Formats: sequence, C-alpha cells, structure tokens
Amino acid sequence: MIPVFTICVIILMIIFTVGRVRNTHAQQQVQDDFWERERQANYTRKQDISQLDYITIPLEKFPLDLGTEAEHTIQELADKKILNLTGYTNTDLKLTYGQANFSVLSECDDNFTRLVPALSQYSHELLEAGREADAMKVLQFGVSIHADSSDIYTGLAQLYQAQHNTAGIEELIQSAKELHSMTRDSLVRKLENYLPKEE
Repeated sequence: MIPVFTICVIILMIIFTVGRVRNTHAQQQVQDDFWERERQANYTRKQDISQLDYITIPLEKFPLDLGTEAEHTIQELADKKILNLTGYTNTDLKLTYGQANFSVLSECDDNFTRLVPALSQYSHELLEAGREADAMKVLQFGVSIHADSSDIYTGLAQLYQAQHNTAGIEELIQSAKELHSMTRDSLVRKLENYLPKEE
C-alpha cells in the first residue's frame, strides 16, 4: 500500500508540472504574438505624418535670459520636430505609420524626451531667481503638451496653491488623468493633496 505522504507528493508534482507547462505555453504565445506584430509592422506601408500634432515651442513667450544649459536645450529644440509619443511602443509606431517613418518618429520622440526635463529644470532655475510668473509660463506649457513629468505638474500645483487657485489645481488633475503614463494614478493622488482640505 502506497503511503499517503507519497501520494500527496506525486499529486503536487503533477500539479507543478501541469502549471509549468501551461506557463511555458502562455509565454510562448506572448512571444509568438509579439514577433507576428513585429513582422506585420515591418511591412506596413508608409503613412502621411505631416498632420500629426507636432509641438511648437513658443520662444516668444518664454523668458530665455538666464543663459543656463536647460535654456539652451529649449532654444535648440525649438528648431526641431517634436512629438509626444508616450504610450507607443516601437512596434506600435511602425504598425501605425509604417516602417519608413520609424526613424523620423523616433527622433521626434527623442526630442520630446529631452524637452520635458529641460522645462522642469528651467522652471526651477526661474523660481530660484524669484521669477514665479515666468516659471508658471514654462510649467503651463509643459502641461499643455502632456509632459509625463510629476515634477512639472506638482510644481505648477504648488504655485496654484500659493495663489489659492483651486480651479487651476482641478484643471491640473483633469489633465493628469488624460496622460498615457504608468505613473498617472499616483500623480493624480499627489495633485489631489494640493486641493483645500474640507473642514
């Protein structure tokens, strides 16, 4: 007669083996799906990208007179094409706009990636110089282009809070909810902390 302990061990081994096989199959399916999408993306025809929502930096509205590295970056990027492609994978870009546009779109995305921290840094430099109104312009522009930066949103929320601008904070929260970012929910919670506390 087989001991109960041995039977239990055999059952556990069977369960473990079945689970491992299923997990391996699921991983293989995910991998196969990825490579199929990638294959399709590499054969997608070139699409017209001239009407995409390119970002224009309003240099005429920016107080560019500190001579900092962040300022120079903003000025340099003003002459380049910029797109906020947050949420798109490389495969998504090729599937949507075609393989032939991929390098151009990647460059536009890289420019956006450089712009966001430059805006954040420049706003800090303006604040340190005691120029809150100018810093606000820079931060408001960052929000308008849906920059996925907690620093930009919370920085502007702090300025609004100091002005008792509850409506401005509520608009920030709404803008944050529209971000295609993994940190969106945590950012919304941070911004809600700037709202006046109910008595």
